[in-house]
Amino acid sequence: MGTLIKEKLINIYFFEVLLEGFVQTVNQSGRPKDLEKRARILQAAKAIFLKSGYHGTSMNQIAQEAGVTKLTVYNHFQDKANLFICAIQQTCEETLNTKQFELDASADFYQALFTVCSRALQIIYSPEALKLEHVLFELAAEQSPLAEQFFNASHTRLQNQLAAFFQQAAELGFIQADDPTYQTELLLTLLLGVRHHKVLLRIIAVPTAQELEQIIHDAITLFLLKYWN
Repeated sequence: MGTLIKEKLINIYFFEVLLEGFVQTVNQSGRPKDLEKRARILQAAKAIFLKSGYHGTSMNQIAQEAGVTKLTVYNHFQDKANLFICAIQQTCEETLNTKQFELDASADFYQALFTVCSRALQIIYSPEALKLEHVLFELAAEQSPLAEQFFNASHTRLQNQLAAFFQQAAELGFIQADDPTYQTELLLTLLLGVRHHKVLLRIIAVPTAQELEQIIHDAITLFLLKYWN
């Protein structure tokens, strides 16, 4: 009888160990509730970073906005810097859809390039992007390493997609082959110029839809003078 009880106790012990291991595995893989909290934290972080800047934002504010404890925020993101970069990366992933920069052999290249330029300027001049630029200035002024991480997650990501578009355009014979990174920088310079600095400094307003259309046509005309096949 004693042996039977002992065996049952051993079985119960091993069952509990297996159950605990299973629960830990589920938690590590991300339970739906954990993923929901993470999403709420990121959403709150994006809103507050945009409103208050990097230094004006605290983990307490983010926790309150997300409806979670500060400990929960730290469990998902080790510190404010990590949360900031994750929030920026998610914002850029949502905004920069690679499909909008794709090209095929049957395309009207001028129209395709116009659409790409239009989409790029929509992103650059969106209220969120302009606010993020000011956060970037804040970080760059103090030589924070976050500035480069921010730049790579946003600006470099957009530039890489444009470079891939020009690489594809050259392969399809629409334009002359050249360094696609240089072509991207040239086009962005034509699209933005000194005007963009004035917009960032709030000296002038964001160009109207009609003004942007003219800016894009002028930029493409000059770009194709050099690269049209």
